[in-house]
Amino acid sequence: MSSDRKNLLEKVSETYFQALKSKDFKAIPFSDNIVFRAPLAPGGVQYPIKGKQDLLDQWWKPLEPALDGIQINVIDHFYNESLTHIITRADITIAALGVTLRVADRFMVNEDGEITEQENHFDASPMKSPIHHICLRSMDFSKTKEFYRDVLDWPLVLEQPDLIIFLAGSVFIAFKKADPRDRKYSTFSPFEVGLDHLAITCEREEELHALAKKLADAGIESTGVKLDNVLNKLYFAFKDPDQIAWEFYMK
Repeated sequence: MSSDRKNLLEKVSETYFQALKSKDFKAIPFSDNIVFRAPLAPGGVQYPIKGKQDLLDQWWKPLEPALDGIQINVIDHFYNESLTHIITRADITIAALGVTLRVADRFMVNEDGEITEQENHFDASPMKSPIHHICLRSMDFSKTKEFYRDVLDWPLVLEQPDLIIFLAGSVFIAFKKADPRDRKYSTFSPFEVGLDHLAITCEREEELHALAKKLADAGIESTGVKLDNVLNKLYFAFKDPDQIAWEFYMK
C-alpha cells in the first residue's frame, strides 16, 4: 500500500512539472480549494492564494510568458511518514532569464490524487543583483503593458489594479499609477532632479541590433545602435509611452 501511495505522490508531482514545460495549467490536478504559496505570487509566501480559479488568474497567467523554452530536471523526492506530503527537488532552467534555479516544491495530496496545498521554494542566488527592483510611475497601465510586455517581451509577473511588475533579466521593474499634482508633470522629464534614464545590459551585439530593429518595426523612435565614445560601448536609447528614457547597453 505504501508503495502505491508513493507512486501516486510522485505521479502528481511530476505531472505538475511536466505541465510547467508544456504550459498546460489544466493538466495539473489542483483541487478546487487549493492553497498555494510561492515567492513570486501576489502576497508572497505569507499570503496564500486560495482557490483554483484565483490561482490561474493571479499566478499562472502572469507566469506563463516566462515558461517558454524552460527545461526541468527532477532530482529526487522526499515523503513525510504518513505519506500525505511529497517534496520534490528539481533544477529549472528559465530561458527568458538565462538562469537555472534549484527548486523544492511541497505538495499535499488527497486520496483522490488532487493537490490541496502547495508551497514553492527556490534558491534565488542565480538571480541575485545589487538592485532588487525599480519602481516607476505610469499614466496608462494599458499602454505600459503593451510596450513592456508586447514590444520588449518582458514577462509580466504580477498585475493588480494599482501595481504591475515586469521582470527584466534578474531585476523587477514595477509600475504604480501616476497621479501628478500638476498636469505639466504628466509625462516624464529627464531634466528634473532625480532619474535621468535607465540602462539594461545586452550580452551580445546581435541581440542589441535585434532589439533596435524590433522597436523600429513597432514604430518606436530610438537613436539606433551607436557607440558611446566615453565608455567605448555600443548602445541605443529610446523612450516608453510616458517618455521614461531607457538604454540597452553592451556589457
